[in-house]
This record gives sequence, C-alpha cells and structure tokens, in this order.
Amino acid sequence: MTTINFERSGGVAGNEIHLKLDLNSLPADEAQNLLRLISEADFFKIPENSAAKSTTDEFRYTITVNAGQSSHTVHTSDTTMPKPLLPLVNELTMLKTL
Repeated sequence: MTTINFERSGGVAGNEIHLKLDLNSLPADEAQNLLRLISEADFFKIPENSAAKSTTDEFRYTITVNAGQSSHTVHTSDTTMPKPLLPLVNELTMLKTL
C-alpha cells in the first residue's frame, strides 16, 4: 500500500493545499503515473529538508510517501526544489485543483 500526503503553504495569496492519497483507491492509470513520478524523482533519496533556504512569498511543500516498509518526507520550496521532483509536485497540485 502506498500513500502520499502533500501540503503546499505560503505564496502571496496563501492558497494552501492539503491532499491525502491512498494509491489503492485511485484508478490504476493515475496510481501508476504517481508511482512513476515518485520513481523518476528518486524520491526516497532526496534530502529531507531544503525549505530552510526558501524566500518569502514562495510556496513551501511537504511531501510524505509511505510505501510498504519505506517512508520518507521532503520539505522543499519553489526555489530549493530538486528539478526531478517538479513533475510530481505539479501532478499533486493539479489533482487537488480538479
């Protein structure tokens, strides 16, 4: 079982997002896409906290992935986000706004 907790805070307008996903409850194609994005980002090897270097008025993100025995949380921001993580963040943001 894989779950994703996604939070976005900050920004000029303060448009916060709180999203909890259980991939088992999603359509198979959506779940596979998210698993692919997690894998391509090498999520479990991203340092836990890069948001400390963020600037004001930018979004800050907290993403936690629980996959079986593995669990990892990443705190990042628009300016400190590792490039491979951006597609996952964009997808999670889009899922919340649908």
